[in-house]
Amino acid sequence: MIVVISLLMFAQSALAQLGESEATVGNDFGVGARAMGMGGAFIGVADDSSALYWNPGGLSQIRRMEFFAALSHEKFETATDYFGSSASTFASNTEPNSFTIVLPVPVYRGGLAFALGVNRLQSFDSRIRFKGFNESSVAENPDFGQLFVDETFNESGGIYSWSFGVAAEIAPDLSLGGSLDFLSGGYLMEFKSDVDDTEELDEVLTGFSFRDSIEPDYFGVDGRIGILAHPIPQIRLGATVTIPLDFSVDEYWSQETFEVYDDGTDYSSSDDGVFHYDISRPPRFGGGISVSPVPGAMVAADVLYTDWTQTKYSEPPSEEISNEDFLEDYRSTFQLRVGGEYTIPGVGLSIRGGYMLDPRSYDPEYIEIDTDRQFVTVGIGMIMAEVLSLDLAYVRGFWDESTTDEVIKKNMDINRVFLSALYKF
Repeated sequence: MIVVISLLMFAQSALAQLGESEATVGNDFGVGARAMGMGGAFIGVADDSSALYWNPGGLSQIRRMEFFAALSHEKFETATDYFGSSASTFASNTEPNSFTIVLPVPVYRGGLAFALGVNRLQSFDSRIRFKGFNESSVAENPDFGQLFVDETFNESGGIYSWSFGVAAEIAPDLSLGGSLDFLSGGYLMEFKSDVDDTEELDEVLTGFSFRDSIEPDYFGVDGRIGILAHPIPQIRLGATVTIPLDFSVDEYWSQETFEVYDDGTDYSSSDDGVFHYDISRPPRFGGGISVSPVPGAMVAADVLYTDWTQTKYSEPPSEEISNEDFLEDYRSTFQLRVGGEYTIPGVGLSIRGGYMLDPRSYDPEYIEIDTDRQFVTVGIGMIMAEVLSLDLAYVRGFWDESTTDEVIKKNMDINRVFLSALYKF
């Protein structure tokens, strides 16, 4: 019963009013400084080791053994408005982004290559805070009306893929590749809610504190198929399909509640447990094109389609969650990515730029997406002695959300830096 009461309390919180989605839905992170400098438009390029992530069909273009490594730094800033009171927070981390080895095999005609690698697929790091006096009447909001609310929501963790890929040129100017990806990672959510009767309007309650912690461990397998075609030397066309095979979750949770009343008495409770469930995720379809209009220049564009309403739990992890939520509160999305690269002749220096539109998959009727997720990217790269490439990219993302009554507003900003090195043997 305590768990049910706690869950209902959380369902009425400021955070729940604004809405939080299933963590593993969306939240693509991106791999490699070169590709991210071009806005992630790399399905129709895929000519270096990061093709294992973007389009394994492109691996057959690689003719020399490559070792690829990348790091990423992320700073996630959030500004909120709760009944006119502002708060801001940030989360920051530096993580390995990718390690990949590509082994081309000499063949009589065309190309054949194998690849092994690990890539960071998703990042869960964020921090959100709501703080202010809830002006709702007690009738409108029995749990928080006429009380001062201070809530913090911390997330951390991520998912990595351990991948094996192979690609071959199956016909002149047509390559086919695939990868088998073993997924693993973790997620930590810590929710803190402190509520006080600062105006002494409540005749019974002085205040209460609620703590909620969820820590899932993720394990999964999926497969990716990619093709890359060169209809003419200046144009490359790519396509990918990601097929989820299995995704399981072991989720550890704990909750604590402490209440203080005007008569001097108090009440406390705690509970914890473990859930195991599977998540059925939808396939993802991608297409891309790259064009080289003049020597040294390239422009590229990608589109990635996912119908997130097909997501399902084998057993919902909470009484407040059901599979009907995916049909009612989620949507299909088209992620659009465009970018370009220009290499200065005789210098080995490349400059890049790009843009990504990544619509949020979670769109319940009580949430207004004022500005969808957008990312602007710039990058630079240098080739040294024709064997070593160093690349740097900066990615800035932003979006705005609010409740439909505009009582709660959230502005998000992400700053990411990618640094990668590629060595050809």
